[in-house]
Amino acid sequence: MDHPFFSFDIPFASFSPSHWWTLGVFVLILALTIRVGQKLSPAQNLWLGRAIAIFLSITVVVFSWIHSANGLFNYKVDLPLSICNLFALLAPLLFWQPNFRRFEVIYFLVLCGTFQAMLTPDLYAGFPSYGFFKYWIVHGGLVVLVIHHLLAFQLIPQANGMVRTFIWLNLYLLALVPVNLILDANYFYMMEKPINPSILDYFGDWPFYILVCEVLAMGFFAIAYVPIVLGKKYFAEAVTITTGEPTDR
Repeated sequence: MDHPFFSFDIPFASFSPSHWWTLGVFVLILALTIRVGQKLSPAQNLWLGRAIAIFLSITVVVFSWIHSANGLFNYKVDLPLSICNLFALLAPLLFWQPNFRRFEVIYFLVLCGTFQAMLTPDLYAGFPSYGFFKYWIVHGGLVVLVIHHLLAFQLIPQANGMVRTFIWLNLYLLALVPVNLILDANYFYMMEKPINPSILDYFGDWPFYILVCEVLAMGFFAIAYVPIVLGKKYFAEAVTITTGEPTDR
């Protein structure tokens, strides 16, 4: 496989032309999705969301297959256990039928983690590598899917949803501890800081940097809630698609 698409040696630089072009394409796709969603019926929007969700899930599966075929798949770092990859893989289950409680948690995690990952990518493969395309399809696609659900189905997160999201996030992180121990891995940097220099270097040694990240997570959740506060006057009460009645809280 000599084609550049199958190469994982092409470097990527943040805020390079390929980064800016990719963000520009993301904005266009997001705007188009919002525009199209405004013209569709609830049932049509439901299937649009499902199609995007299926596409994201297939992307993760195909990427893993190509990575494995290249002999590069490493279960210590490449399992889809990050929030972005996990949500993309499970997107058909998570977004098949709108659910307020589930969406609320997804909203805060995606808007805080995934959107931030687009602005400051942790990406080691540049254009036109399959790793480049997988990264941006997963991250950009999740943001598009979440905003589509937010606007199309009026699933408006509440302030106390930040606390529920924080609890679910920590339950997931606790579940990753035995996984990391069994695999001798370091998913979510729960066991140690990255080898390469990172912002975690400013947060102290293990486990103190984890505690700092906990505080920062709540701060990012609050930032993600600001657009909801500013836009609430434009949204009706959250409704389900199938009944048109207030969503079960």
